[in-house]
Amino acid sequence: MSIKTRLVFSYLVMLLIPVIMTIVIAHLAGDYYFNDLQKYGVGHSITTVKGALIERENQFSQIKNTLLQSPDKLLDTNYLKQLDEQLRNISSGIIVRKDNSVIYMSPKLEGFESDKYLPEFGRFVQDMPVSFKGGDNRLILSQQDFYFTNGSKGSVFLATDIHPLLSLFRRLSITVAVAVIVILVLINGVLTYIIARRIINPLRKLKDSANKIKEGDLDFDVDVESKDEIGELGLAFNEMRMRLKGSLELQHQYENNRRELLSNISHDLRTPITAIKGYVEGIRDGVAGSPEKMKRYINTIYSKAVDADRLIEELFLYSKLELSKLEFKFSEIDIVKYLEDCMEELQFDLEKRRVEIAFNSGGAEPLKVRADVQQLKRVIINIVENSVKYMDKEKGRIDIELNAEDGRVVIAFRDNGQGIPKEALPYIFDRFYRADSSRNTSTGGSGLGLSIADMIIKEHGGTMWAESAEGQGTAVFFTLEKTL
Repeated sequence: MSIKTRLVFSYLVMLLIPVIMTIVIAHLAGDYYFNDLQKYGVGHSITTVKGALIERENQFSQIKNTLLQSPDKLLDTNYLKQLDEQLRNISSGIIVRKDNSVIYMSPKLEGFESDKYLPEFGRFVQDMPVSFKGGDNRLILSQQDFYFTNGSKGSVFLATDIHPLLSLFRRLSITVAVAVIVILVLINGVLTYIIARRIINPLRKLKDSANKIKEGDLDFDVDVESKDEIGELGLAFNEMRMRLKGSLELQHQYENNRRELLSNISHDLRTPITAIKGYVEGIRDGVAGSPEKMKRYINTIYSKAVDADRLIEELFLYSKLELSKLEFKFSEIDIVKYLEDCMEELQFDLEKRRVEIAFNSGGAEPLKVRADVQQLKRVIINIVENSVKYMDKEKGRIDIELNAEDGRVVIAFRDNGQGIPKEALPYIFDRFYRADSSRNTSTGGSGLGLSIADMIIKEHGGTMWAESAEGQGTAVFFTLEKTL
């Protein structure tokens, strides 16, 4: 349930439950006060409010019947006193008026200003509320007009004291008001507690998690089980933590790679520079006394300088590729003819290193691809050099194969070298990775060759992968998109 839905639900609960509970409590309190629990009476005769109201109606009906049968009976003082005794049980009294003069008034109504409050003959009043004695007493007047037998106008009034009833209503109102306040406080407290527990507790967990991250602790899970916006925030927070952890780990790996690169480059540069220094010192000290020896020294110095320059160029190229600052000059070429030319260029050098190279186009017709010829040649050289570097056979062999597929060509370089361990195969295209960790002149290098080749192929819109069987050889593949 979302926070918005939860808040709307809590609002409806806070609105509906108090209303429903107020109705229920008012009903129960009404039953309590108006039925048998709250007593209402005068003197020694006690009845319920409900019974008193019924009795009042019955008494007034009897008076009306008396008026119909014998109106002059209301001139009988004994009858009036007897009637007054009956009315006292329901806190009521009687007033009889003949013409404009009051001829009888119940003692209970002493102080009532009849001239001021009693309506005139013919103005029918049913249950009219009036006050007397400074407003301390409240009466309900019921009027019935009639004629005496001599034709005189008469009116009889039933006056009921409702002060106890008003007190009862007052207590009922207070009871209902207190109940409503208690219900509101309880419901508000319960809902506030529930909402606070569902919102504040997860926020507290997020705060604790943020403090852990601030202190550098990323090895934990953000345990927020809510299925609302805060739960989504917790998931996002946990994903952020994982990405931050991965970023820091990657940064740490980059730092280690950088240190390894510096170490590798320093080692690879130190070897030719040390050799150059040794041969230069030999020339300076006159060790190369003959022209032949001098020529050999100079050729060696040049070869070592070329090695150092190659290492620096490889590092510089990798940096430009990583920063996407290397400009590619794409053109449409016939990949079959291009590979044949590359093989001819590599063949002479590889023969001296006792490695045979062969190209098999599979009888493919000229295939047009879009490529940067210079950078593609670098890819081929890096793959071949890597194969030669790890060649452990007395007679090495590299076979280049070309296969055309829908929309692309697949070029494979298969060698019969020592192969790559299965656990190392997924990482050979990673930057700075070297399957052979030994640092010697035969297998040395910066570990950037295949990584550079992979980055160049990706810039061409292709992919690169490898297959290998340890002890049997390695096959490196890459693809290029065909042009229409």
